[in-house]
Amino acid sequence: MSTEKAIGKSVNSVIVNIYSQLDYSSGKAKLAKMRGSIGKSDLVETYPFLFEMIPEELLGHSATLSDEEKAIIWSLQLYALLQQGRSDSVHNESKTGQNFGSSLSILRTGGDSGSVDRRFNAMILADTEEEFQVHLRYMLRLYKSKTKSGTVDFAKLAMDIYRFIHWEDGKERIRLTWSREYYRVNSKGEENND
Repeated sequence: MSTEKAIGKSVNSVIVNIYSQLDYSSGKAKLAKMRGSIGKSDLVETYPFLFEMIPEELLGHSATLSDEEKAIIWSLQLYALLQQGRSDSVHNESKTGQNFGSSLSILRTGGDSGSVDRRFNAMILADTEEEFQVHLRYMLRLYKSKTKSGTVDFAKLAMDIYRFIHWEDGKERIRLTWSREYYRVNSKGEENND
């Protein structure tokens, strides 16, 4: 199994585990800890339950988080952010190849999308992984405020994050694939607003 597929499978597994516990205080506490760890380098509160659920082959061995760990953790933090206050699952495992750009395309509906387009472009043109992470969070917050029932394929997002920060040509690939979906025009000449 490729590293990307292992990352996606791991994210699916963790989300299923956390979502199955959302009716209990332990599940809500895990989500709160994930949200609370956003943007912080010290993730000590989230390490115990994360590292026990991540397969050993994806765990790093250095004093810093590995690219695999970053992709999984960032994706799960974004999941926790979107899941907050919702009882239905916000994780939707896409079978059609949709990506984060597909989900964000709904932000282009109704009115002037110029400011949203500029923010999307800033995200995909990020040079550093830290900058990319900040823009991902911001775009997800915009998405959450616009859609009350929107979902994201967080496993696919984790795989894309890994490609962005790990592959030599990953940034270019993600820029292209996300932009295609974000700006896509359907067969009737209308913008993709699914």
